Amino acid sequence: MGLELISFQNKKPVIAIDGTAGSGKGTLAKKLSKSLQFDHLDSGMLYRLFAYEFLKQNESIRTLESVSLNLDLFFDKKKIDLLDLRTEEITEVTSKIAKKKIVRQRLISFQRNFANRPPNGNGSVIDGRDIASKIIPNAEIKFFIDARIEIRAKRRQKQLNLENESYKKILKKMIKRDKQDIERLESPLVRTKDSHLIDTSKISENEAFQIAINYIKKKTDFI
Repeated sequence: MGLELISFQNKKPVIAIDGTAGSGKGTLAKKLSKSLQFDHLDSGMLYRLFAYEFLKQNESIRTLESVSLNLDLFFDKKKIDLLDLRTEEITEVTSKIAKKKIVRQRLISFQRNFANRPPNGNGSVIDGRDIASKIIPNAEIKFFIDARIEIRAKRRQKQLNLENESYKKILKKMIKRDKQDIERLESPLVRTKDSHLIDTSKISENEAFQIAINYIKKKTDFI
């Protein structure tokens, strides 16, 4: 862990949630945010917003640093929803640009500022791929969410309301995404030693939430 990571200390309580695609980390983050009255930051949507602007501005992959990015837009949920950042095209571009050091560097400060100054002033729940390992290394609570890849693919198929024939295609893409996340040079997906693992393969969303709440109660005085 580099000096920059060790030296950064969040000023407000943070629950950092990392995990694989389709594991349920986003759902858990939202539930914890609502229960604890902490602000939620879905870091994946930041990268999708970057990908959206990249496509809209028709930039070369070599000039990512020149992409104009209005991150204030992120706080306007209605406008973000209208952008439809979960299209297949944006998903593909997001996966590519997320490997780039310049992109990750540009988004680190926003995430850390959110942690230090959450809108409601209480604390934050931040989910992504490198929150505990790089963005907020001293977060009070760290979770790593995972599930068997076949189950994750089925969940994604259901989430997107796709036919059964789509399952194999989704599974193949998810295997590729896992490989990219784990093997990329910049902030790879990794479970830190102090991250509490929650395997959601055989449990419901509410059961995962209860496991998380019980762990938080043991470790902190948030609740």
